[in-house]
Amino acid sequence: MIVNNHKGLLLMRHDYLHERDWRSDDSYKLIFSPYGDTDYQTNQGDITIKHNEFLILNPKTDHKQLKATKEKFLIELQPTLIKDTAEQLGIKMIEPEFSLLTLKHNLVSRWTSFIRDFLTSNQDIQPGSNQLFLENSLAQISILILQHGAGSHQNHLSTVGGGDIINDVLQALKQSYQHEWTLDDMAKIARMGKYQFAHLFKEEVGRSPYSWLQLYRLFRSQEPLLKTNYSILSIALEHGFSSVSSYNQLFKKVYGKTPTHFRSLHRYP
Repeated sequence: MIVNNHKGLLLMRHDYLHERDWRSDDSYKLIFSPYGDTDYQTNQGDITIKHNEFLILNPKTDHKQLKATKEKFLIELQPTLIKDTAEQLGIKMIEPEFSLLTLKHNLVSRWTSFIRDFLTSNQDIQPGSNQLFLENSLAQISILILQHGAGSHQNHLSTVGGGDIINDVLQALKQSYQHEWTLDDMAKIARMGKYQFAHLFKEEVGRSPYSWLQLYRLFRSQEPLLKTNYSILSIALEHGFSSVSSYNQLFKKVYGKTPTHFRSLHRYP
């Protein structure tokens, strides 16, 4: 089932769950995995989107879907819609570049669940009909991904809204992200064994505690990277990275480019 207009489209299907050819679309594409592993191939490597996770692909990103578990669900959003929404939200960077990270957020999951239920209960929907529903839906998801999708316009990493234990740890990490945290330090805040804590954290957040912390450090570093003339080395060290090489390596993994290249593309005037 495909519902579309000039601002984008919603797609949900249960067949043709792989693609033979590479694609490069002019739109932003949000891919959600409601049932389990969805695998995509990109020029930066293979990406697995796990249960209730999503991935945002930027326009002109080469990609190929390798498989989807039971269902393919995606939303395409025209760049003009993202630009207009960013302006209305007061985001100065009106053409954001989203990171190639799989993410999990309860608001995106709830929105997706509602849309999938609507499409399932309206299987006879015809092209051109229900345009008000589609336009409202595309506007809503544009707001959500600009607020909670990790990208060049962010100076933080949005939290997922998990349980109290994990939220307490996340708040502590945010307040002292430059600190040299160990797994024992984090587990002490959670008041549980470190292996039990690590399992719970990954289950709720979608990645390991240290991986989340490193990503949070990276997104906190983006504002001085784009708004100041500080050296890459000083920015890396001031934001908790042990070396500039580890900062560069993570930046390349997240965006497919170095901090220097990223700065040249997105620097504020």
